[in-house]
Amino acid sequence: MKRIMREIAYSLIMARHKMKNRDLIVQYRAKATKDTEFEGRNKLSHDSFFSGRLGYASYIGANSVVIGNIGRYCSISEKVQFLTLTHPVQDFVSTHPCFYSLKKQNGFTFVDKQLFDEEPHLPNSKYSIEVGNDVYIGYGVTVIGPCRIGDGSIIASGAVVTKDVEPYTVVGGVPARELRKRFTDEQIKCLQRIKWWEKDFNWLTNNARYFNSIDSFLEHMKEIQNGDTI
Repeated sequence: MKRIMREIAYSLIMARHKMKNRDLIVQYRAKATKDTEFEGRNKLSHDSFFSGRLGYASYIGANSVVIGNIGRYCSISEKVQFLTLTHPVQDFVSTHPCFYSLKKQNGFTFVDKQLFDEEPHLPNSKYSIEVGNDVYIGYGVTVIGPCRIGDGSIIASGAVVTKDVEPYTVVGGVPARELRKRFTDEQIKCLQRIKWWEKDFNWLTNNARYFNSIDSFLEHMKEIQNGDTI
């Protein structure tokens, strides 16, 4: 009965999200929390769960559980897991929450006050995990908070992210480590200055043909800056 009631509640929540965000694509059994924010043109693939803020044009792949602040134009693949809860791994004699938590995960606790932060947030943020703009997270990635994933970065399939990822960096492995930079330092600086993801839809429509080459794109941006083109 509880499961049925929970499914009904989520159905109502998703219906409200769809009414508020007409261009939101929600596949079967996709769920989001009541306080989730969708910026526009978002997609939740089947059997996914999302809680937080999803930036413009970003989407969540099937069977993924994502909790956090996600930037614009992010591509999150299937079976991605964001882990925001943690257990103590040092000093405490036991890792079981009955010795440090008031949440009574098993219906009881031995403590009368919270002794450990089970969901640590990033500084000056209400989230444990934040993802920048234009980030690609591959199949089966696990992200363990608290951490920030920078603009333009790529997380290779199967990676386990345990710390911050610098902008425009490709990381992979367990735990994830830097494999390479996507572009040169100068190109990265230019992209961070341009912030194309903040441009409006018409601007992107008119300039999308330059997105298949970093050199052509930056050269075109230079022409725009110099007033040589519109």
